Formats: sequence, C-alpha cells, structure tokens
Amino acid sequence: MAPAAIHNKDYGDVSVPLLDMASAEIERMRTDKETAYHSFPPACLALLKQVDGNHRCVDCGVSAPQWATVSFGALLCLQCSGHHRSLGVQVSCVRSISMDEWSLAQVVAMLEGGNSQLYGFFSRHALSVEACPAAGKRVTKDNVVRLRYKTKAAEFYRQQMEMHVVNVLTNSPYRGREMSRRLRHHPLDKRNSTVE
Repeated sequence: MAPAAIHNKDYGDVSVPLLDMASAEIERMRTDKETAYHSFPPACLALLKQVDGNHRCVDCGVSAPQWATVSFGALLCLQCSGHHRSLGVQVSCVRSISMDEWSLAQVVAMLEGGNSQLYGFFSRHALSVEACPAAGKRVTKDNVVRLRYKTKAAEFYRQQMEMHVVNVLTNSPYRGREMSRRLRHHPLDKRNSTVE
C-alpha cells in the first residue's frame, strides 16, 4: 500500500500519517533498547492490519487473526497458532498480537511479511492447499502446517525473511514496505519465483 493510501490520524490541528506514527514507534524501540511493547505497538498494528491478506489466518482463512508466526511474518488464528507452536521455535516463532512482548526485529518482520506474500510464495512452490503433492498425499486444511512449513522452501523463506529484516533495520528510519523494497530487492517478492 502506498504511503498516500495510508489513513491519517488527527492530533489537534496536526494530521499525522499512520506510517509516520509507526516509524516513530520503531525508532523509539531502536533508540531505547529497554523499550519492549507489551503488545504489538498501536500504529504498527494499524499498518499490519492493512497489509494484503492479513485480515484472515494465513492457514485456514478464519477472519481477524490475533496470533502471528514471526518466522514467516504472517498472522494466524488461535487454532493454527497451536499447530505452529507444535512445530517448535526453530520452525515457527509464535506470538500473540495483544498478550506477548514484541522486539524491534519481530515488529519489522511482521510489517515486512504478510499473509498474501507468504501464501503467494507457497502457491508458487506448489505448497498451497489446492496444489501440493507431498509424499504422495494432498495437502488438506488438516495437514497443511505439518507438511509445508517443514519443507526446504519454507526454510528458505524464513532465512530470507531474517536477512531482509536485518537489511531493513540497517536503513533507518523505517519508511514502510514499498520503500524497503525499493532500497533493496526483496528476496521474497513475486520476482523470485524459483528455489534452487
């Protein structure tokens, strides 16, 4: 979403764009190492909800997900978050949007990820519910988490996400998804459609 499309919030006589408020929250976290939000920072959360596909759980499609897989930068429902927890933190680091503390890198991973981006990646690699043959089985809503998140493609996605977050954090201040993709080719965007 382009910065011009982001809704503004009024503070008295001053109208502050949401992206600027989120950037200020991120910069506050960057400069004050003691700062940890006890839930997802409010302006960042508003931006997160505007990311394509984030209005539904990435795995089952339930609306208004309140959990996150930080490793993949995607939002999950409560039930799917339990499936992700069972994979272990080496595969999927799960956080509650409202009940867990969030670090700077975790917040940026969520803002730079997104459910549509992850689902598109899985679709391109035949790991969607509709197209995935895995060990002679079709992926269903019941086994999708066990199968696709343990693939080499998913491992590649996690690694690229980690590297991308590091790159975004070296460029301050945070100016949003589009700017970080302009500054450096995003390894997970649609242009990268093959895994070797």
